[in-house]
Amino acid sequence: MPPELVEIIAPPIAILSFGVLVLIGMKIRYSHIQRTRVEGSAQQQDVQRLATAVDTLQDELRVVRDEIVQLNERVEFTERLLERPRTAAPESKALPGQRD
Repeated sequence: MPPELVEIIAPPIAILSFGVLVLIGMKIRYSHIQRTRVEGSAQQQDVQRLATAVDTLQDELRVVRDEIVQLNERVEFTERLLERPRTAAPESKALPGQRD
């Protein structure tokens, strides 16, 4: 190859080669950014699902605590009834609506 031809062709080939390398680098970077965004959105969805699950569990825990408080009140009421002295039973136990 004549040296004049090399001098004419070498700079455009070098520029084109550099341009191709830049484009390849941009493609790699862009695919990495896209992958990160997809993974990031999936992670955000997981975090949202976990937050929703935690809120649901907290609500259910509040309900269970309220039920335990109500049950405790019933037990205390029953204990107080059982501690009362029993009064003497009436002689005749007539059913309502019956006459002697």
